[in-house]
Amino acid sequence: MFEKYSNSFLNDFNFDSILEKFERKTFCNYSAGDSVYNDNDYIHNIYFILTGEVKLVKHEIYNQKQFTIRKLGGGDIIGVDDVLTGNRFTGSAHTVRNSNILAINKEDFIDLTKVNDEFNFWVLKYLSIGLSV
Repeated sequence: MFEKYSNSFLNDFNFDSILEKFERKTFCNYSAGDSVYNDNDYIHNIYFILTGEVKLVKHEIYNQKQFTIRKLGGGDIIGVDDVLTGNRFTGSAHTVRNSNILAINKEDFIDLTKVNDEFNFWVLKYLSIGLSV
């Protein structure tokens, strides 16, 4: 399901078996340059990049500049840190090229981590390697 990126921990994960456990999920197709979410938007979903590339951007309020923090690809997750720490996104995510992204309802995501040890392990592993944003 995921593009093969050497640094993606999801490459060897049987995500299809977990996918059916999410009740509220949406497969989204984005064109290059589209916004997945914007700074200060309310958080409704966590996003799994299936294919494509997404850049994460932080905005500096005082001089109105933006900085690319990281570019991520297939197998990466965006929004996890914000979901765990607040109600709004602290940056923006924009597609660099056409991308297929799975949006998972944040409550479903959190609930699954509470009851599925395998999925919880992978989320913790992802957080521990510092790729989540």
